[in-house]
Amino acid sequence: MMYFFSYAIYTVSWDLLYSYSGQLSLGHALPFGLGAFFTMMLTQFVKIPLVPSAVIGVLGAAAVGGGIGATTIRLKPGYQGIAILLFSQVLYWLTLILYGEEGLSIFSSTPLSLETMYISGIIIFAAAMVAVFLIENSNYKLKLLAIKGDNLAANVCGINVPVHKAVVFFLSSLFAGIGGAYYGIFTSHTDFTVFAVPKSFLPIGMAIVGGVGSLGGPIIGSAIITILINILPIWYSLAVTYFTYGIVVIVILKIRPSGIVGLFQRRYQRGSQVAKG
Repeated sequence: MMYFFSYAIYTVSWDLLYSYSGQLSLGHALPFGLGAFFTMMLTQFVKIPLVPSAVIGVLGAAAVGGGIGATTIRLKPGYQGIAILLFSQVLYWLTLILYGEEGLSIFSSTPLSLETMYISGIIIFAAAMVAVFLIENSNYKLKLLAIKGDNLAANVCGINVPVHKAVVFFLSSLFAGIGGAYYGIFTSHTDFTVFAVPKSFLPIGMAIVGGVGSLGGPIIGSAIITILINILPIWYSLAVTYFTYGIVVIVILKIRPSGIVGLFQRRYQRGSQVAKG
């Protein structure tokens, strides 16, 4: 469940960026990993208590991730995605050089109990989902959709496209940082692999399985893939696990591009048509 809380927030943050502003991040592990690393660094090196460290770490991840993303907003989505991926790989090698393969861990004489971590995860997850729900059901969403549809037309209508693209990138990085900080805290460890390419593609696969463009889709996709990648390794190797994960994503893309949520919506529409008929 704690993996689910972290990954669901992470996936929703990616979907917020892609589905509502048309921006593509292939290196979204950048703010996710920074949330974890900043929290660990502040706790271990600066000796700041855990909660303030997490808050500062999330804000730092939003600042760095949003700042880097803001430098790519004038690129086409494909080039933008690659550019952010390259930035994340810079951090991959930098953290490997600085902290080695062992990374950073939280050492505390009074570690948080599993009950505290679980309850905290529920609260953080619920608060993040409510915040994203409010964004997705606000007038601001209309501006983002206009930008996604046509940058030039949105600009002619008086929408400051670069500013709003930068704002949504900061928001997306903020939520990714929250997921990363929580991930680092409940695992009590983070290392260079948090910036690895598979970690960046994880929210994309989860969003595809659940369905992009809605809050429920990333949540459902996160639940399914989290169960898959945490349960299968008990009996099979990681190679088999990720092969199965890849097959699931490909099958969903082939059979139901709108994801599981799209399947439910289609059945609901059919039911409504039958009822009206």
